[in-house]
Amino acid sequence: MRTATTQLTIRDASAADGERLAEIFYDAFESIAQSHSFPVEPPSREFTRFKVLEMLSTNRFAGLVAERDGELLGSAFIDERSLIAGVGPVTVDPCSQDDGIGRALMEAALERERDRAAAGVRLIQTAYHYRSLALYAKLGFAIREPLSVVQGAPPALTIPGRTVRPGAEHDLPACAELCVRVHGHDRERELRDAIAAGTARVAERPEGVCGYATGFGYGWHAVAETNDDLFALLSSADAFIGLGVLVPSRNRELLGWCLANGLRIVQQSTLMTIGLYNEPAGAYLPSILF
Repeated sequence: MRTATTQLTIRDASAADGERLAEIFYDAFESIAQSHSFPVEPPSREFTRFKVLEMLSTNRFAGLVAERDGELLGSAFIDERSLIAGVGPVTVDPCSQDDGIGRALMEAALERERDRAAAGVRLIQTAYHYRSLALYAKLGFAIREPLSVVQGAPPALTIPGRTVRPGAEHDLPACAELCVRVHGHDRERELRDAIAAGTARVAERPEGVCGYATGFGYGWHAVAETNDDLFALLSSADAFIGLGVLVPSRNRELLGWCLANGLRIVQQSTLMTIGLYNEPAGAYLPSILF
């Protein structure tokens, strides 16, 4: 990889970097959250260690590290399972922030995706962190959707005309077609992984599949034809994992339903994009990547 600034090297991450990158991942989010009096987004150090090691163990995620004089200072990960690349997390050691490291990592990530001919790049930005918002805007990202992170006990409701069941391999074509109709691209590899992990759910009406969720919480997304289909999916959840579910704030009916059923807003985030983007033609819940 190119050198972004003097003495700072951006290179591919390796398995040997995992433990240190996991520490930086948690420390960076903890430092920012505490300075703004918000909850820490990753739930624990054990989680960041698990997540970093998981991403480093597969070729479906790319990892970049920032290094100076042999010291690891930060990293950026990219989910490359789709036509669209999802960037995150991007983290810098709190002792080395405001030194251009985050920008160097982002520039390297964008260069990688240009070389890979990705149709677009997306990320979810934490709204209270104004410096990251400014950085991403300078790099060419457009704000597409304000997001409300909601948390609480999933409402145990039955939505008329809908049934929800675990996702299966035979659902992949119908779910991919639905995602293309709503977003203009599919996320079949993510759904395939969620089916294998046992977290995927599919919503059906008598005429067929009308929605799916790869899971419920920060790390999963959902796509549906209508809000009622999303209501059915959300009502089937056992819990909302992590900080909560990311709800598009402009979807007044969906956000209102969540609040009316006892969920609370715990944070605001922002969906930002470069490249291919279509205004969604249906109901959806993004993951922490997009």
